[in-house]
Amino acid sequence: MEHALHLLLLLIVTRLFGELSERLGQPASMGEIVAGVAIALAAAASLPIPLLASLAESPFLEVAAEFGIFFLLLLAGIEMRPREIAEHSGGSLAVALGGVLVPLGAGFALAWFALPETPLKFAQALLVGVALSISAVPVAVSIFRELGYLHTRVGRTVVSAAIFDDVIGLMLLAVVTGVIETGASPDLAAMLALLGRAGLFFLIAIAVGLFLYPRLSRAVSRMRIPAPHFSTLMALALGFAVLAEALGMDFILGPFMAGLFFDPETVGAKIYDGIKRSVGDFTDGLLAPLFFASIGVRVELGAVTAVPGFLLALVGVAFLGKLLGAGLPARLAGLSSRESLAVGVGMSGRGAVELIIASIALEAGLFDQPDPIVANHFSALVIMAVVTTLIMPFGLRRVLR
Repeated sequence: MEHALHLLLLLIVTRLFGELSERLGQPASMGEIVAGVAIALAAAASLPIPLLASLAESPFLEVAAEFGIFFLLLLAGIEMRPREIAEHSGGSLAVALGGVLVPLGAGFALAWFALPETPLKFAQALLVGVALSISAVPVAVSIFRELGYLHTRVGRTVVSAAIFDDVIGLMLLAVVTGVIETGASPDLAAMLALLGRAGLFFLIAIAVGLFLYPRLSRAVSRMRIPAPHFSTLMALALGFAVLAEALGMDFILGPFMAGLFFDPETVGAKIYDGIKRSVGDFTDGLLAPLFFASIGVRVELGAVTAVPGFLLALVGVAFLGKLLGAGLPARLAGLSSRESLAVGVGMSGRGAVELIIASIALEAGLFDQPDPIVANHFSALVIMAVVTTLIMPFGLRRVLR
């Protein structure tokens, strides 16, 4: 009963805020994040609404958000073609590397300058750098879909770069957790093994998508059960997600790869259009709003009053690091100045991986120190993730108008 009420409240609030955002000329996802922030603030203010207090901590919201991520990436894969990814892979890799290395170095330098001298200073500074280097793949996908730019050079470059970024981010996550747990970075052999597992995942996924899936689709066409092609697509997406997790990757790569190989040539134009419409309605009407609300709900405002200067610097470095680190390689890859600026803005949003990194550090006791900057580190990182994610759709609409 409580979960149903949570879902009802979230759905109504996010849809209302999304509608308000659209009427103000901004993407609905921006309003849905603000809806989550409003719920978090109402819960923190102890308003006499019993559901709010339990909603912010509800495990149901986390599960719903993960389903939102799953279907956002599945829908993005359905709407894109492998050819679109391949055509922009070279420039996207450069954008991903620049978008990781520049904010990584800038974030580490900022934290090293601001943090007190302690045995944990290196781990804390590295955590900030890694958190700033991550981009949110589902956020980027959703925003470009809403703005109608998913199939432009900018959209394809950002989505492809965000996929590369996700793989790089997992390697950086391995480094951070190794430093936190053992005090030393993983050795070269461990990093090469992780890279090899990533290559194996893509090799298996491409082989299945190109050779097995078309044959499977023809066999499924002869089945008499309702919606056999949708069931096959979901089985492939879940299978790829399990494979990704088993190889140490992020599960979000699974549904994206499954969607890439679901095309009109394989299943027929009528079936393709019907499933694309159904997945789109289910995602945009229910799961995506829950995902964006979950980002806003996580906000903690302790850093706003305790360390406003550090928080402002953190947000500035996070945004500018992506703007320069991803935008300059995009310009060198042949995109126009406006398109390159849009790529930099599009890569600036953060999301689940960044929050996972901060949560790991919090649970490991990395912030258990009396210094105000260290004590409010987690709060600052969460606020940074929310603010940069809010800036992204607003900035993209301004740049691409």
